[in-house]
Amino acid sequence: MKVLFLKLVPNVGHVGDIKEISDSYARNFLLPKWLAKKLTPEEEKNLQIQEKKQEESRRNLIENKHKIMEMLNGKTLLFKAKTLDNGKMFWGIWEHDIIQKISKDFKIELEKKHIDMIDGHIKKIGKKDIYIKLGENMAKITIIVE
Repeated sequence: MKVLFLKLVPNVGHVGDIKEISDSYARNFLLPKWLAKKLTPEEEKNLQIQEKKQEESRRNLIENKHKIMEMLNGKTLLFKAKTLDNGKMFWGIWEHDIIQKISKDFKIELEKKHIDMIDGHIKKIGKKDIYIKLGENMAKITIIVE
């Protein structure tokens, strides 16, 4: 039986691995504990398509990193947030929020590892500078929270 590993199983498979496993081991151990799921041919095709898209996105990011850095450097992102009376937010601005905003505003797909928030996530209203890193290149972006 072909399975996709959802969790690490020592000496058997890592997360995201696709392996051919004996039917009894899969039915009696892996599937009931949600360590893996049975992989149908349709899911396998969808997984391959998704991997190709991710690889294309990574390749595009590497090839165009100078253009991306020039496009992002010095830009300002505006976030609106609900706050308490003392200016603290109910929820902070995290890397995934910044990634979504950059994707929406500039049509650039970044990953969490590219965002460098020196002091951690943003918890207060005001201005804060963050850095976007692609290899040796770095761009400075200002975040304004209102």
